[in-house]
Amino acid sequence: LATADTESAAAPVSGHLQTKALPAIATAGSPCDTMLAATSAMLPATSAAQVQATARPSYLMPTLDSLHRSCVVRITNNRAQGDSVIQRNDYSRRQAFNADSSRFLLNNTQGFWLLYDARSGRQIEVLSNLQGTADRLAGDAEPFWHPTNPNVLYFIPTNGVGMHIYRLDLSTHTVTTVADMGAQIRRIWPDADMAYTKAEGSPSADGRYWCLMARHYDDTGSQPMRGVFTWDLQENRLVGTLAMDSAPDHVSMSPSGRYCVVSHEKASGPGTRAYNRTFSAPYNDQIAAGYLQLHENSEHSDIAFNRQLQDVYVAIDYQSNTGDVFMHNLDTDRRTTLFPSYLDRVSGKAYAKPGWALITTYGEYHADAMDSALPPAQRQWPHRKMFAVSLDEQPRIRSIAAIHPNVYQYEDEPHGTVNRDFTRVL
Repeated sequence: LATADTESAAAPVSGHLQTKALPAIATAGSPCDTMLAATSAMLPATSAAQVQATARPSYLMPTLDSLHRSCVVRITNNRAQGDSVIQRNDYSRRQAFNADSSRFLLNNTQGFWLLYDARSGRQIEVLSNLQGTADRLAGDAEPFWHPTNPNVLYFIPTNGVGMHIYRLDLSTHTVTTVADMGAQIRRIWPDADMAYTKAEGSPSADGRYWCLMARHYDDTGSQPMRGVFTWDLQENRLVGTLAMDSAPDHVSMSPSGRYCVVSHEKASGPGTRAYNRTFSAPYNDQIAAGYLQLHENSEHSDIAFNRQLQDVYVAIDYQSNTGDVFMHNLDTDRRTTLFPSYLDRVSGKAYAKPGWALITTYGEYHADAMDSALPPAQRQWPHRKMFAVSLDEQPRIRSIAAIHPNVYQYEDEPHGTVNRDFTRVL
């Protein structure tokens, strides 16, 4: 992406984010090295060039996407393994790559998490049979890579039952408990049993602050909601709490650690709102209310840094006439339309490349033609494409690669996610 954008980032705003030097990206020996050395700058994604009809890439063989000037490697071989163990990227909001991009995570339909070598594209191991306070990382464990140590990741019990945060050291395969939140949470909500983001949130970019929801585990499966809270992993304490009756779709900490974003479906709650991490009023120095309304619904979205290291909520507005992809600044309350769409997945995890988000699209297939593609004359420029969008008032859009969803169903949506410096994408 550096060939498309050589501008230096503006000075960061004051805040609590601790800037740290990230490990060097581990690209030595990548199968794409030679191929990428011969490519030139990325094309604007809004060009009229059509996606070429290409053969399915061979397993682990670097393939040149000549139209978009990128190197593609297929790193799953699901057809050979059978439908019962399909492997895929968990979600667009998941930071799949570790701190130096030497490894990444996938999961499978049996509930296991899989560790991969990002240079060879080969599976290293299934993350089970671990030693320590938790026997394995499985199910809805919400793994999060350590921001600077490439051998460490955090995870929680499946569905947050038990209210712990674990630390896995991959160099020793040892799991330790780094947060036992139960006692402090139960002082606020005595019957709380669960603490999680509901699978789609993230901690702050430096790993310190976590926004989680607290719920009661009911044998009937209702899991009634108790509230939302911020946990400081560095000081091992509750920072703020907010009682809440209706369960959100998910919650997430903003990259800076200043805000907790609570995302409700319109039918069951107030839409998507940001709160400061203490859930107190005023929201910040500019906004007197206790929260900031970001959207009237819960949509495909992520929270990213802009160039000034301000938090921006990037999402699609299905209620607008043109299906706008927009960003909403969590500091200033300014909303900016980036481009019209009606189709997208968003990843804002490039914390070391502030000011960019990854978009993957799947909207060529519609409810009235769920298993048939649009004819070429009706395709829009985003169709069958993965691209980077700058988080600016006048955004730049750079094409990365063609993608090939072929039916309209959830499992086929391309949940693209990006590494921290925006050099690798799953």
